Amino acid sequence: MQEPKGYQRYRQWVALVGITLGVVLLRLTQIQLFSGESRRQAELNTVRRVEIVPPRGILRDRQGRIWVSNIPFFNLFVTPREVSGLDTSHMAQVLGLSPAWLKQKLQQATQYSQSKPSLLLRYVSLPRYAILMENAWRQTGFSAQVLHSRLYLYPAGAHFLGYLSEVTPQEIAASEGRYTLGNLIGRSGLERQYERLLAGRKGYRFIVVDAMGREVRSYHEGQHDIPPVRGMDLVLTVDAELQQFAESLFYGKVGALVAMEPSSGEILCAVSAPSYDPNLLAGEEVSSQWQQLNKAQYLPLYNRVIQGMYPPGSTFKLLNAIIALQESTITVSTNHPCAGGYIRNKGKPACHAHPTPLSLIESIQYSCNAYFASLYTDFLHHPKYGKVEIAYEKWRDYLLYFGIGRRLGVDIPSEKPGNLPTKLYYDRIYGRGRWNAYTIISNSIGQGEVLMTPLQMANAMCVIANRGFYVQPHFLRGIYQQPQKQVSYFDTIRVPIEADYFEPIIEGMRLAVEAGTAYTAYVPGLGLCGKTGTAQNPHGKDHSLFVGFAPQDKPKIAIAVVVENAGWGASWAAPIASLVVEKYLTGRVSRPELLKRIQETALISE
Repeated sequence: MQEPKGYQRYRQWVALVGITLGVVLLRLTQIQLFSGESRRQAELNTVRRVEIVPPRGILRDRQGRIWVSNIPFFNLFVTPREVSGLDTSHMAQVLGLSPAWLKQKLQQATQYSQSKPSLLLRYVSLPRYAILMENAWRQTGFSAQVLHSRLYLYPAGAHFLGYLSEVTPQEIAASEGRYTLGNLIGRSGLERQYERLLAGRKGYRFIVVDAMGREVRSYHEGQHDIPPVRGMDLVLTVDAELQQFAESLFYGKVGALVAMEPSSGEILCAVSAPSYDPNLLAGEEVSSQWQQLNKAQYLPLYNRVIQGMYPPGSTFKLLNAIIALQESTITVSTNHPCAGGYIRNKGKPACHAHPTPLSLIESIQYSCNAYFASLYTDFLHHPKYGKVEIAYEKWRDYLLYFGIGRRLGVDIPSEKPGNLPTKLYYDRIYGRGRWNAYTIISNSIGQGEVLMTPLQMANAMCVIANRGFYVQPHFLRGIYQQPQKQVSYFDTIRVPIEADYFEPIIEGMRLAVEAGTAYTAYVPGLGLCGKTGTAQNPHGKDHSLFVGFAPQDKPKIAIAVVVENAGWGASWAAPIASLVVEKYLTGRVSRPELLKRIQETALISE
């Protein structure tokens, strides 16, 4: 039966009303269920996340004295759309800028983005920032990011401490949010090596801002804030006062000094000269100061301790002797004559006047070139090896154990390996099978192709002092007041040489200081054993070298000194080394006249 048309229209109208009511009810339900979220979203649109960069960890010396602490600076940002109440002349005056420069920076920020903050000025000091804050109530659109730059209470150790600088865009992109515009990062030295420990972890606070960008209140009373984690305080192996003392001895000189504790591999002081006050790279003028240092004569930014590669000169004779003893190509009683030079090679290398013939111990005492040329020749040509190339590789393998020709892995970046040629190198230079001990005889006295860093020289002394091992050199002693927490590990390396073979070498070193070529390093009762070196330099006057350790039994300090273009090893390197050793072991200096002469004598022109 067909429904009346009026009834059909009624049903359509009821359905339409039902649908309409359904839509209304659905919308009301959505509003009821999700209105809280909508309000939160609207609220978030007025919430700003403020980054909190924690203070970097403090650096202390081996005695626990604060060496490197923090000083606040501020990066100033501007958001053009939010700027109001700006007095350009006053702000320029406070910041020490010209009004024209400030207006240009504000214009650049506007061109970049009206709504995004732009970095207006870096490294605003606390006093300047405080004056700006006095006018903050009527001046909007500006924000600041606190930075923690460095303050050096001992103005020394610049090369191994390192410095901070602003992160690059590439570093920001690769940091996975760890760094943002204006953040500082360790750029060199320990600051770079231990960046993760020193930097800590950022925090964030969330604040509600009004339409003008002014802070109104904390978002949800700070419930969502993330507190920062301060960087770790580190204890270094270096003695800050010994470092200052050692640097004072390099006034007007170019070179390097490294002192280590043999049993632990801890670096007691490390001087690269010329140096600079590290505070120069920790303030408002960091960029200009770095440019000046980078252009300065004698390269004060260059770390000669780990990057300077020098011929070791006669200090290298000690290693040649130890290797020959281990390989039984000589004995302690082996004698060789000297006639003012190496007789078997037409007097080359030449030598100075001293008693002859000499035993091994005496040859170290008097540093006889002819003796060590004979020793080297007899080693490379010894019948048990069959070929010179095989003997050479054997000799080279021993030196690699001593840490020569490779990086020691010290815990600051940019260490160089020195140079220790392979037999393939000599094959290329002279032709395969066309070289022998006489061809490369300069290696016997440290004047050949072998090059060592001052750190490698000091490390070799640790091997001798320890009678056969060394611990990887390092600057980090541990976490302050957390000695049980291990954040790094340093290997102990043993050389394949019997301990007894070190004793005659050490005796020769003792005699060299007490009555030999290193006599200028002698201090009664100090027990210093050492060896001088005078390394020929194709670019000028010979380099002055000294290596050694003290006392003879249970050594507490090993040392290497290089003074560039200073002549005989006994003239400058040996007395400098003895002053540092005496200062460390006794806490005083018994030769004030010598100290005064070294501290006041410049070997280079400024």
